[in-house]
Amino acid sequence: MDRRSSCFISASTVKVSALVLAVAAATQAMAAENGLQRYSPGIGGSDMTTPLVAGWYVQVPMVAYHASKLKGNDGNTEVKATPGPGPYAALRSEVSVKADTYALLPRVTYLDTKQVLGANIGFTVMLPLVKRKAVFTANPLYGQLGLPANSALTTNIQSHFSQLNGSEMGIGDVELAPLMHWEIGDHQAVTFAPTIVLPTGDYNVGRRVNPGYGNFVTFRPSVQYAYIGDGWDVGGRAVFSFNTRNKDNGYYSGNMFNLDWQLMKFVSDDVRVGLQGYFVRQLTKDTQDLSGFSSTQQAALATTSDLSNGNKASVNAAGPAIGWLKNGGEMLLEGKFLKEFDARNRTEGQAFWLTVSKPL
Repeated sequence: MDRRSSCFISASTVKVSALVLAVAAATQAMAAENGLQRYSPGIGGSDMTTPLVAGWYVQVPMVAYHASKLKGNDGNTEVKATPGPGPYAALRSEVSVKADTYALLPRVTYLDTKQVLGANIGFTVMLPLVKRKAVFTANPLYGQLGLPANSALTTNIQSHFSQLNGSEMGIGDVELAPLMHWEIGDHQAVTFAPTIVLPTGDYNVGRRVNPGYGNFVTFRPSVQYAYIGDGWDVGGRAVFSFNTRNKDNGYYSGNMFNLDWQLMKFVSDDVRVGLQGYFVRQLTKDTQDLSGFSSTQQAALATTSDLSNGNKASVNAAGPAIGWLKNGGEMLLEGKFLKEFDARNRTEGQAFWLTVSKPL
């Protein structure tokens, strides 16, 4: 069977995702609220270049993400001021993190035979199941001031950062999107999905680690391009995220840009191998508007971040991928390992992905 006619995965089934791979952190360097954004970079894979025809599709991506580095605005390990008494007033500490995210992202997609403006129309729905864990520690840099270590002060500093720790599991934020899919000839296709993400997930403004992202709405339009060549497939997905104000704490997370990419080659009728990765950039800085809150609430909700410094999150990632097509299209099983690098104002880690996709 010609693989261009197998058409078993919706190119939009992973168009958008309510899971991000960075775990919550309330530090000055972490751009976006608690270091989060409502898109999961790296979720897109061979689906981006799999032919798409009318019908129902189901997809279940699974991810395990681990990070042991927290990067600052200069790309180095984050160092924060941790004032102490007397000569220790200017003390700073090197901050590290052990962050883990495990998630299932079940998605159902439908594409109709009806066309609008030359595009087949449809819709996609996804509701994630998420477990997150974060453990923060700080190593006081006493030598920076030429002072001897102070065990009591070290304990206090560690206690302060331990307040950021947490482990939570629950339902994430649901996302809904209409779809428009164009076949543009010469084995090329374009898919557009103006997605809305709603705050349905488990979220508590007093916690630093949450399955949901906050009491706000995200509008996330995306455009995907696919080229299916003679043995080589090239795909890319550009995604923009625009957030409303979090009603629970007045926080506006900055606008984000994500670009997922993949380059895959068929080495047999059923197996393809290649490289995949992503590019993440925060376009505007975060802000916070506490008008409408009482003075007591403002004192409790004010972020510890210095929002005036304009810190913005960014990261890149790349790694190998392999996909298996059962009987030319009955099912797709794909695995990949993505390593992050050059992170700014967020965690830096690696992720293992396993995705099962099948037509209904």
